[in-house]
Amino acid sequence: MYTAREIKLGIVMSFAWRPIMIFFIYAVVLCTLSYVSGITLGISFVPIGLIGTAVAFYVGFKNNSSYERLWEARRIWGAIVNASRSWGTFAATYIQPLPADPEHNAKEISIKLIHRHIAYVNALRLQLRAKSVWDDKHSIAHHVVADQMDPDEFPLLHTLNNFLLPGETEYFLSKKNPATHILKAQAKQLDAVFRKGAINELFYFQMMGLIQEFYNQQGAAERIKNFPFPRQYAFFSKVFVWLFLAILPFGLIGEFAKLGDGMLWLAIPSYMIIGWVFYTMEVVGDTSENPFENAINDIPMTAICRTIEIDLREMLDEANIPAPVKAVNNILM
Repeated sequence: MYTAREIKLGIVMSFAWRPIMIFFIYAVVLCTLSYVSGITLGISFVPIGLIGTAVAFYVGFKNNSSYERLWEARRIWGAIVNASRSWGTFAATYIQPLPADPEHNAKEISIKLIHRHIAYVNALRLQLRAKSVWDDKHSIAHHVVADQMDPDEFPLLHTLNNFLLPGETEYFLSKKNPATHILKAQAKQLDAVFRKGAINELFYFQMMGLIQEFYNQQGAAERIKNFPFPRQYAFFSKVFVWLFLAILPFGLIGEFAKLGDGMLWLAIPSYMIIGWVFYTMEVVGDTSENPFENAINDIPMTAICRTIEIDLREMLDEANIPAPVKAVNNILM
């Protein structure tokens, strides 16, 4: 997630300079041919204006749909944060000691439930960041963060080993969806605690309800991850934008040629500016289609998981709490 109020010129130019050069060369060639031949390579601007209006509406629809995917993904992780805090509070306070059962250690069970939950959110984070078949690894967003990779992006094995008991990690990694089975283990341990009488029925159902909430939010995130932005909208939006940009200079040359000799050269800077605007509109939608791909505009899941870890471990009064993840060059991962 880009955190600065304004996007730096270097980031803009990193994806804008190539199309701007293409627009410049294309316009120069057409203007030169028109000037040298004495034949104005221009057409009426009316049909071009109509096409431009239609393209703007189409791209706007695509961008709104892409933003909805991004914002829904952020709402999902916001719900996970809230439910995680409730889980930590319940796990740290609801589990009661059993004097008649010396093997029952309420504090140890609370630690297991909280640490396993921290493993769960990190497992979910890494699963969501796995590359999709349709993900464009050469997109603008990925080029910008090429040197800003997530400092906490360790393999799932390393991440789970930090919070799980010996033997649990191997079991979860043997499953196709480790996060799902971590929640199952939470429910299994919670049920065992309930059967021992270390938690009353109301609190038990509250905590089981939180597990169901985590499943619901995980499913919502996986729906966005596993269902790509409809290709018919993404593909034809790009086609229409480039079609419009291909015919635009003919309309500009025709209009500027009417102003007098030599004025047709003004079509070059005009085309570069208009072309860049439409190209950028198209790119903005592309960078929001897949909000979990670890790109510049995506959900900062590492920072969110670290926030959850800090909150839950402080509920246990643990020492050596890690620091919050900070933005590097205004990019928060």
